[in-house]
Amino acid sequence: MTNQLADVVKELAEKQVGFYATHDHPHGQATVPLPSQEVIRYAADPVGYLAEHYRVSREDYLAWHRSGYKVICSGLTKTGKPCKGIVRGLSMVTSPALWVQGQGGRCTTHG
Repeated sequence: MTNQLADVVKELAEKQVGFYATHDHPHGQATVPLPSQEVIRYAADPVGYLAEHYRVSREDYLAWHRSGYKVICSGLTKTGKPCKGIVRGLSMVTSPALWVQGQGGRCTTHG
């Protein structure tokens, strides 16, 4: 199957057909261009490919999506429970790398 796909991709690329992938993003969908030589690698592991594209680990890429693209405060409430506040300025993080950098941040109450 991979050889068949490679042949199709090659033929389409020779005809100037472009390739891209989309993924969920805080503002709807993001589009990532795919060089023709990367299409098969993307098809085999879309999450791994996108994590590499954004220069984060697979786990961080998935966590960015699961978080709803926001960074939660790392502080604790007076009762010792994790704060559920959002770190200032990180409520709609458009890049998984920025989301990773924001981890450990604190909300305005715990700042």
